[in-house]
Amino acid sequence: MAMSTLLVVNPSGVSYSAGQAFGDLTQIAPIAAVAVALVVAMVADLVLPVRLRGSAALAISGLGLLAAFLFAFGHWLLGGGHSAYFGFVTGDNFALYFEMLFALLGLLTIALSHAYVRRRGFPESELHVLTLAAIAGMMALAAATSLVTVFLALETLSLALYVSCGYARRDTTSQEAAAKYLLIGGFASAFVLYGMALVYGASGSTLLPDIEKAITSDQASNPILIIGVLMLGVGFGFKISGAPFHQWTPDVYQGAPLPVTAFMSVGTKAAAFAMIIRVFVQGLPHLSGEWQVVLAFIAVLSMIVGNLAAIAQTSVKRLLAYSGIAQGGYILVGVIAGGKNGVAAVLFYLIAYVFMNFGAFAVLTVLVDRNGEHDRLEDLDGLAYRYPALGVLMTVFMLSLAGFPPLVGFIGKFFLFSAGVSAGWTWLVVIAVLTSVISVAYYLRVVYHVWTPGAEARRLTRAWGPIVAVVASGVLAVILGIYPTFLLVAGLAGAVPVLGAGH
Repeated sequence: MAMSTLLVVNPSGVSYSAGQAFGDLTQIAPIAAVAVALVVAMVADLVLPVRLRGSAALAISGLGLLAAFLFAFGHWLLGGGHSAYFGFVTGDNFALYFEMLFALLGLLTIALSHAYVRRRGFPESELHVLTLAAIAGMMALAAATSLVTVFLALETLSLALYVSCGYARRDTTSQEAAAKYLLIGGFASAFVLYGMALVYGASGSTLLPDIEKAITSDQASNPILIIGVLMLGVGFGFKISGAPFHQWTPDVYQGAPLPVTAFMSVGTKAAAFAMIIRVFVQGLPHLSGEWQVVLAFIAVLSMIVGNLAAIAQTSVKRLLAYSGIAQGGYILVGVIAGGKNGVAAVLFYLIAYVFMNFGAFAVLTVLVDRNGEHDRLEDLDGLAYRYPALGVLMTVFMLSLAGFPPLVGFIGKFFLFSAGVSAGWTWLVVIAVLTSVISVAYYLRVVYHVWTPGAEARRLTRAWGPIVAVVASGVLAVILGIYPTFLLVAGLAGAVPVLGAGH
């Protein structure tokens, strides 16, 4: 019997051929590549000698992530894909955009982790496996078009990060970070799950396209839907570290190993915003008035609390944690604005933020030695004089996060704020601009220490991984600043399938 004629019947009675199964598999090829690499790396860890496990996991992870990027890029060039597996996932340009971003982030993360774990004397293979699991969850979250898939992907990502935070087993702060993240993350997941249950109860479906059709603007007063949207907003607020649900963020960022902090500070935020756009913008557009109010409340508090709290920090990790809270507020402006311009601005700023923030953490990772991490502001004194390239790159990352023109951070904020003004959210943009001015104070503090002659700068361990991560992040951030129009057009192409032609 020919493969294409082999039929399977699912519980709903719909026939499903092996040919369709293969076609569906091609739609999730990037996720499948990461999943295969994850399984192979786990098997290799079981059968190989101890001395080979780290290198094998590094090679397998790198190949898997590279394959995932190439699959996603190839699909992007072909114009994107379609829904698969009975509408539970999709291979559209929106998903492909994030899959390419997460694959690049994964490659940078394993490069950053390689030298870190060897310097600290930690086993290497497990961290690469956990990174792959988290990347698979992130990709699935971006591709999810069903509430069931959204929740499963979210938990896959979260569980991998819980374990990663406690990876430094002999470090009590790392164990504390893992425990806090687990407890707060579980609490947030409960809100998301209950919110999804209420939306399902009101719509009769877990598929986002069906929910969009079932829920109209006439149902905006339905108390079940209002409570469901509110609970989803609270759960999503936890996941993006938005105020007032941000209390766990500084402690977890400071306690987790630096590569893990770098990875989750940008990866989790990008994946969470992909989830928010899928669920709210695609699934619940007729309830935009309700979820926009919830997100606007979170955005305002995040921008104010994040920026004011960051000023008082003396730890760069905690400073960047509060900075990330504020940055999440800025990104919410684009989500609230909605439409093609708003979503495209979010996509552009997310990829810019990934490389700006990851690069800053990568510089801190370069300073790690066998005595531990050195993330105090004073530890950066004299960095630009002993290692000029690192000093210049750290300065670029900080000024870009602050939004200095003509750097990519300024361009990204310009797109976000322009979309907000165009959508009528001028008061929210005014708050964003004012709080962005406040952020200059603490970003320049970091720059001041980098360029302050002081004690002899810490001698760096010569390792290619962190250096590659720092330089690659810097180069990508500069490229984004030079060619923003291209990325904005690409972002629009990825957003259109989500929003539909009518928006």
